[in-house]
Amino acid sequence: MDNSNIVSMFEMLDTSNKGSISFVQYKEALKTLGLLTADEVLKDDGHAITLDKFRHEVCARPASRRASARRLQ
Repeated sequence: MDNSNIVSMFEMLDTSNKGSISFVQYKEALKTLGLLTADEVLKDDGHAITLDKFRHEVCARPASRRASARRLQ
């Protein structure tokens, strides 16, 4: 996923323009992108998810997971 798409998705989630999204929004975005499996557990550290963290996490997740998620749909 290229940077402009990552930024666009983040901006759609950050409807109040605070510069951050909630942990729940973050998890749902990862699921939508096929980057989070049903059995994978993420822990909420209590901090808001900024664009930089969102970008890092989306780019850091293996592309093979995205491809296999698409095949399962």
